[in-house]
Amino acid sequence: MLSRYLIWEVIKPTVVVLGILVTLFAGYSWVTFLASSANALLPFNMILTLVGLKIAIALEVLLPVSLYLGIILGFGRLYADSEMKALMACGVSPYRVLSIILVPTGVVAMVVAVFSLYVRPLAYAQTYQLKAEAEAGFRISNLDPGHFYERRDSALVFYAEAVDTATHRLKRVFVQSDGGNTVRVISAQEAEEQLDPKTGRMLPMLFNGYEYKFSRDGDIKHISGFSQLAIYPQDVSVDYKRKATSTSVLWQSTNLRDIAELHWRFSTACSTMLLSMLAIPLSRAAPRQGKYGKIFTAVVIFAVYYFLGILMMTMVEQGNVPPLPGQWVVIGALLFIVAALVSPSRFTKVDS
Repeated sequence: MLSRYLIWEVIKPTVVVLGILVTLFAGYSWVTFLASSANALLPFNMILTLVGLKIAIALEVLLPVSLYLGIILGFGRLYADSEMKALMACGVSPYRVLSIILVPTGVVAMVVAVFSLYVRPLAYAQTYQLKAEAEAGFRISNLDPGHFYERRDSALVFYAEAVDTATHRLKRVFVQSDGGNTVRVISAQEAEEQLDPKTGRMLPMLFNGYEYKFSRDGDIKHISGFSQLAIYPQDVSVDYKRKATSTSVLWQSTNLRDIAELHWRFSTACSTMLLSMLAIPLSRAAPRQGKYGKIFTAVVIFAVYYFLGILMMTMVEQGNVPPLPGQWVVIGALLFIVAALVSPSRFTKVDS
């Protein structure tokens, strides 16, 4: 009964904190991707997918911090309502409480390890691929007429003078694309998006126009008329991205940046365990402090710890610090602090 009660007191605020953080992060990601969508780079359904992938990437941080704050909030309430003092008076030792909380903490740490080692690289790989495909292609369904739209790499420019409100087709269309040694210019009477049955992707389809191909020095190489012409995206390939690289590949690498990324992935589960253990002594509060008395301190501690972890990772990448101990110095420092706070001389004292 005691185990279920204490675990439930931690789970409730943890779920609330996680929900708030995920909502805020999703909202921020949504706004960021909408800014790209305004440039016709990202279709609406792709934004939804990318936001979901971003959340999956962020969970390796959001889960530990949610559990960390959840323990402080849950136990902070028990201290504020003198329930923890009553438990101690009944013979429940602080180490018994710690052993109970280590059960859900261990489960969350394993989930974080799975996300960090496997899910996060896959999510990054999918994100990079989707963005590359979006930038290679061009969506015209929600473009405003009378404006020039340029792809980020400046390889394609699109302009439509007007839109037919009845057919939703764009009118008097101009397209310029850069093919290396050849510049391709297309003028068409109309354009709309159509589904390509071969690829399942939406393609700009141009109607009744002319296609011109120029060399770099301005000579006309080719002129042809068409009644219907589809603009196919270029084949895309994503360059090497260490965040999207599998853990097994990073394990075999001798590159400092790869090693730093690998150590970061392995450190997240350790951080989850240590932060949760740190949260128990941090949650101690006198009744007059209230259950939120230690939240600000807890947030500052987490921010400093996370910043130092990123700093050490960067120093390893730049070769300023050897990979070992590297960023494990920060985890070692946290382990030392936790060990000091849960030592018998400090941990068994009960606040009055």
